[in-house]
Amino acid sequence: MRSASPYDVMVALLAGNAEQTPAGTVTRAFAAPVAFWQRALVLEGCAVQLDRALRASSLAPRAPSPLRELLRDSTARAVRQTLTLPGQLTELATAARELGIRIMVLKGAARALTARIPAARSMSDIDVLTAPDDAGRLHQFLARRLGYEPLSTSPEHHLPTLRRAGALPIEVHVRLGPRPTGLDTRIWRDARAVSGTDLVAPSPTATVLHALEHGALVHWAVRYRLRDLLDVADAWSADVDRDEVAGYLRGHLQRVALETMIGGARSFAPDIPAGRRSAWRTIRRVARARHFFAAHVANDAVATSLCIASGLLAEASPRALLRPARLALFGVNQARLVPTEV
Repeated sequence: MRSASPYDVMVALLAGNAEQTPAGTVTRAFAAPVAFWQRALVLEGCAVQLDRALRASSLAPRAPSPLRELLRDSTARAVRQTLTLPGQLTELATAARELGIRIMVLKGAARALTARIPAARSMSDIDVLTAPDDAGRLHQFLARRLGYEPLSTSPEHHLPTLRRAGALPIEVHVRLGPRPTGLDTRIWRDARAVSGTDLVAPSPTATVLHALEHGALVHWAVRYRLRDLLDVADAWSADVDRDEVAGYLRGHLQRVALETMIGGARSFAPDIPAGRRSAWRTIRRVARARHFFAAHVANDAVATSLCIASGLLAEASPRALLRPARLALFGVNQARLVPTEV
C-alpha cells in the first residue's frame, strides 16, 4: 500500500476530477485499512466534504463499506454539531447586547450562517472575536450567567476554552493568531451585521484573509491540510477584493506560506488567481511526509509527533521552523483573563 494513495484520491474527489485518477491509485487507496483512512482523515480534517464528494462521484460503488460508514458518521456528527449553533448564537447576541460590546463570529460558525449546504463541514467549536478589553467581560458572562466551564490553560490568542454539556465549546479570541498581524485591525473595518442578531461577521475579503492566516499561522503544525485549503476555496467569491488580497500577501512576513496556501486552494476553486507556482509541489511533498508516518507508525502519539516534525521539515522553509523553536525556548505566553464585574 502506497501511503500517498488515499491522499491523492481525496484530493481528486474534492477537486471534482476523480474520474481522471489512475485506476491503480484508486485501487491502492481503497485497499488501505480503514484505520489508516481514519488517521488520514484526522490529518486532513475533511471527512464531511469528502463524504459529499464521494457520494457525487462514480467512485462511490468502489469505496469499501467501512470507509463509507466512517464518512457517513462524520457527516451525522456535523449535523448534530450544527443543531446546537442557533441557540448558542442567540446567547452570544444577548451577551453583546447586555454588555454593550461588539462580538464577531468567525470561521465555521460564520460560514454556517450563510452556508448553501447545511453542515457542509465539521465544526468543533465556536470562535468569536472581541476587542481585547472586552474579552474578559464576555468570558465571565458566559461562565457565570450561562454555565460554561473554562479550561485551565489557553494559547496566546484566545482565553481558556469554555465548555458546557450539550453545547459546542466557545473560544473568546483577543486576536486572530499567535502573533499580532495587520488583520487583527483590518477584520473589523467592513464587518457585516448578522441578520436578526447583535453579532457581526467578517466581510468576504476579510474571510479569505482570515482563512489564509488561520491555516498557515494558527495551524502551523499541520500547515496546508485539505480542510484549510477548502476553507480558503469556499470563502472565495466574486465579492472578494483580489487586489487587496494580493497586496496583503505581498507585504506579509509569512508571504511564502500564505501564497502557497492560496495557490493550493486554487485546485478546489479555479476562480482564485494563481498563487505560488510551486504551491502544489510543496503541499504534496508535505502531505506525503505526514501520511507516510500515519500509515506506518502504529503508536498514535508517536505517529502524531512524527507527522508534525516530518511536515515541517518537508516544507523546506526556515520560517516554518521558527514557531516550534520559539515554543521550545519560551513556551506559550497564554492569553490572560483579567477579572471584571459582570
